[in-house]
Amino acid sequence: MRLILVRHGESFSNVDGVIAGHRACLGLTDRGHSQAVAVAEYLAAERHRLGAIAVYSTGVRRAVQTAEPIAHQLGVPVRPEFPYNEHGTAEGQRRHEIIADPTHPLALSPDYPIAAGADSWPAAAQRVGRKLDILTTQHPGATVVLACHRETILAAAQHFQRIPPTLTYASAEVDYTAITEWERRPRTRNPQQWRWVLIRHNDTRHLEKAGIPAGSGLFY
Repeated sequence: MRLILVRHGESFSNVDGVIAGHRACLGLTDRGHSQAVAVAEYLAAERHRLGAIAVYSTGVRRAVQTAEPIAHQLGVPVRPEFPYNEHGTAEGQRRHEIIADPTHPLALSPDYPIAAGADSWPAAAQRVGRKLDILTTQHPGATVVLACHRETILAAAQHFQRIPPTLTYASAEVDYTAITEWERRPRTRNPQQWRWVLIRHNDTRHLEKAGIPAGSGLFY
């Protein structure tokens, strides 16, 4: 199985610094739509090596709008079934206002919930891992393209490497519509055992080719 993770394009919530999930997300900016078209055309040019394809996204508008041109170019529907973080009472609020207080739990660790009713990082990351295991079972030998979020991509890396789910000690840059690709392969010396191999991370060549700025937005 091949897993292609595509971070969503630039969104209004990124530009405005708003914490936005299913309820507050206003979708992609014009630049974000251009980024989504660029990555869709780039993946379409790789169609010959991808085999059977399924396109998923989270149900958040910015991810769905990123997935739509990809699915169109690849000739398959979007399945907006992948889970995303719950932000609780922080939904729709400006990020800097939430975390400005030095006593806020995030000042102690990025693993804490951002607000009441929000997911902790371990809870969110473990949910991503469970869903990825399901997709692996459902799509053996196929390519799954997932339009998602920076958090999804970090959680996937931790899950595949069996790293404890924490953002306290290390993180990674993920630009808008950047491609991260993993492939599940049998081990050379023991073909009965399989492992995930990282093929590429934060690949934005499609944006460079189209002359579109990348950028990554704020994170904590």
